[in-house]
Amino acid sequence: MCGVTCDPLPISNAGVADLRRLLLRTLNDNQILILTSLTRTGSTLTRLLNHISEEQGIPLSTLKLNARILRELNLISYGSSFERKNAELKPLGKFVLKLIDDSKNTKIKLSD
Repeated sequence: MCGVTCDPLPISNAGVADLRRLLLRTLNDNQILILTSLTRTGSTLTRLLNHISEEQGIPLSTLKLNARILRELNLISYGSSFERKNAELKPLGKFVLKLIDDSKNTKIKLSD
């Protein structure tokens, strides 16, 4: 029997595909847009959402609501009006993006 030190088994390709489908049905387009935009920027959430709103024509209030949902899901973190902090992907957010992006065909382990 394997103890704590054993490497986790990779998820099968079918399991990764099923999990990817689940995530794509669960997250909406705006949430995926915010997640992917966070990989390309090092700015505050307000600056990022203003840029997305202007570029994509999405209402700022819609983007703020979706960012709040992503934070509640522990996918992103960002500061507040009292604490200026750049928005960033949390480890779970990075994992979700890795699953969603099927173009890399990466091997996913349960420990990722």
